[in-house]
Amino acid sequence: MTNLSKRLSILATVITLGFSCVWLIPQSGAMKPSRLSRHLPLDFGSIKGQRVAVSERELKILAKDTEFERAHYIDTNYPNNPPIEVSVVFSGKDINNSIHRPERCLLAQGWNMTRSRALVIKGALPDGTDLPVREIVCQRPVELKNGKKIEVMRLQYYTFFGHNAITEGHYRRTWEDIKDRVFKGYDQQWAYATFSVPVTQVYADQGLINPANAHDLEESGALLQAFMKRLVPSVVDQNISE
Repeated sequence: MTNLSKRLSILATVITLGFSCVWLIPQSGAMKPSRLSRHLPLDFGSIKGQRVAVSERELKILAKDTEFERAHYIDTNYPNNPPIEVSVVFSGKDINNSIHRPERCLLAQGWNMTRSRALVIKGALPDGTDLPVREIVCQRPVELKNGKKIEVMRLQYYTFFGHNAITEGHYRRTWEDIKDRVFKGYDQQWAYATFSVPVTQVYADQGLINPANAHDLEESGALLQAFMKRLVPSVVDQNISE
């Protein structure tokens, strides 16, 4: 037997054993809910929010039992600050068609990702621990109604809230699902949460707004993190049951 034949034989054996293990996975009971609240608050302190309807296109491409929550927020104490958008997708039983890596959607919508990295927001969770997120900086050209083309930029943080785990990693989320199904015997619902804000310095650079009201990338990040530290403790359940 050649070396190639041996490698193919070993690979076939590993694949067969892997599929055989599927029968060892216990049947799951009712889905454990995500620890993220079902509804976003619209009024907390100086922050005022407004619900935003989910587009028909989004509803059509995702599983029927997927649930959505989306809102825009402004800080009435700082009217020149850009609005912040929060969007949450709650997975159904068919998680593969409920939530996915947002990078796919951004690329499909014409966004160019100029930066992607994992980071933590210090003390953002109800118990004072850090919230892991993935940061994405993206940019794209937009054509206005008058035909003029401008460049826009957004800063986005996203993360996944499970029944007990919180992770910014798509593959870590998959691993948590496998562990819970095998060792605890249940599926868990995941909430994919996105927090985003426009980087308005780009508008000032193009002469579209007063530079005094603009926020660069670093300032936009500070605004977004300060907002999340106010919102997240009120929408994340600290008491988790197995």
